[in-house]
Amino acid sequence: MIRSITDILPLELIVEIFMMLDYRSLVTCQQVCRLFHTLIAGSSPLQYALELAIAGKQDNSLSSFDFSHKLAALRQYQAAWGTLKWTNTKDIPMLRGNLWELYGGVLAQSELDCTIRFRRLPSQIREIEEHVWSVSTSDMDLRDFTMDPAQDLLVLIARPKQHRALDTRLEIAVHLRSLTTGNRHPLAPDPSILQHSIDEGVVEFSFIVQVCEDRVAVNFISHGAVPSELVVWNWKTGRKELNLRGPDLRAVSFLANHYILAGGFEDCNWFTEARLYVLDLTKCDGEPVTLEDVNYHCAFLYPPCSRWVTPLGFQIRTDPMSPWVPPASSNVPFFVDRDSRLLVITMFVAIGQELVSFDLFVLSRALLSFAEGLGPGSDRHNFSWEDWGPKNTRLMESPPHSQVWVCFVFGTKFASLVHGDFTFEDEADVRTLEVWDFNLNGVRRERCRGIVDAMEVEGDHIVEWHDHDSSMVHHAVFLENIQTSLPYRIVRRDLPSQKLGDGFADVLCSEDNLILVDVWSLVAVSCQSSDSDTYQALDRNIRLLTF
Repeated sequence: MIRSITDILPLELIVEIFMMLDYRSLVTCQQVCRLFHTLIAGSSPLQYALELAIAGKQDNSLSSFDFSHKLAALRQYQAAWGTLKWTNTKDIPMLRGNLWELYGGVLAQSELDCTIRFRRLPSQIREIEEHVWSVSTSDMDLRDFTMDPAQDLLVLIARPKQHRALDTRLEIAVHLRSLTTGNRHPLAPDPSILQHSIDEGVVEFSFIVQVCEDRVAVNFISHGAVPSELVVWNWKTGRKELNLRGPDLRAVSFLANHYILAGGFEDCNWFTEARLYVLDLTKCDGEPVTLEDVNYHCAFLYPPCSRWVTPLGFQIRTDPMSPWVPPASSNVPFFVDRDSRLLVITMFVAIGQELVSFDLFVLSRALLSFAEGLGPGSDRHNFSWEDWGPKNTRLMESPPHSQVWVCFVFGTKFASLVHGDFTFEDEADVRTLEVWDFNLNGVRRERCRGIVDAMEVEGDHIVEWHDHDSSMVHHAVFLENIQTSLPYRIVRRDLPSQKLGDGFADVLCSEDNLILVDVWSLVAVSCQSSDSDTYQALDRNIRLLTF
């Protein structure tokens, strides 16, 4: 006689076994029988595990909340973002310095009195309280900075200077300090300064500074004839792991802790080819090397461009750097999963007199699966566009996003602010807020609920689906038409109309907030003058939309 599983195992033990399964196995078990479906549906921990996978989130095991509390918060969080219904709004001042950063749920702005003001952004759903503090930088001429709240790390870059009159190189000091106190970081070497020199012929340059676990990367971007440079250190030991140089070094980002992604162009005789290079930091020695000579792990090739295209640059945006976890003291119930990261890669080119940019949307795990799938000894492997592009990406002419306020992506979300309707009666300009979500599990789950229309109108928001269509690029920049099909959805909501010239210009995105920047704040942050009267005249606010 065949006995039921409930005659062999108690229900509590069956649930404990389910707790050991991944979400795909749980979904399968739900479909085995009515008993399994009932057990899984009635268990808060199991439902929470499923909802985490669908939302692209990871559980915070250090949180004091129980599973029922976490599950309720996660469902509320997903519903709020899915309808763009924030729980609170608040205006904060745009400070008068010209440096800023947004990372790890912290917004930082510099002041004219040589301080940086940090603001931990609040969240009602994830129960994060707002906190404001300042750190002095009066002991240096600050040029740029970044931070990692999870490691209490503040990375400060001093303005380069010559040590001796006959030097042909400019020395740059990268200071490693505590984000909360401004003092030397306890895990940094002693002295807690990373040194690098650049050619004194660099008249104008900028930085991209990134932290990923125990590595810090600084991209020294030259805006002249001198090649740009990328330097990666282990900031805990001070060891330089990579020193990459080259005029075609256009943009960089961590793909994983040991992988760096760099954008570049290659002249292939009768056409121009854009490429994304993956560099394995464990195989680099810190000696100077050019992008042409570096023994890169692999490269992802774009479709070929016309011979008449002039490459101008790349921009790679992703947030957070992978992997990332909240600070140990944080009590948040969940946070974005390390594998749920969208990369927005912008390629800038000119063809004739026309300047044009294209955005490539791709998930980090897609690139990692290709890179990690290569066997040992397979360096300098090139993936053709047909191998990786059509099914794993969306390529299109760039939707609206700023080149100044560049934090428009977080997790799998991309935020954009587009022009709506112009109202002649009120002389008002309507802006529409858009959040594009490339979370594949979330898109599939919503579709399984019976949604069939490509666009839904629900109350004050609109949802547009792009999971059964493709994007076609037909432009003289490329030799052939390009078709891509990575699924995503767009949620739209109109903002209250603003007077002409007095509205919002850009939007930034973090885990719990959308941040609207008004037109004059954009002018203020772009201004390099230190004249306080100039900044006083442009004193405006930034608006936080909190979920």
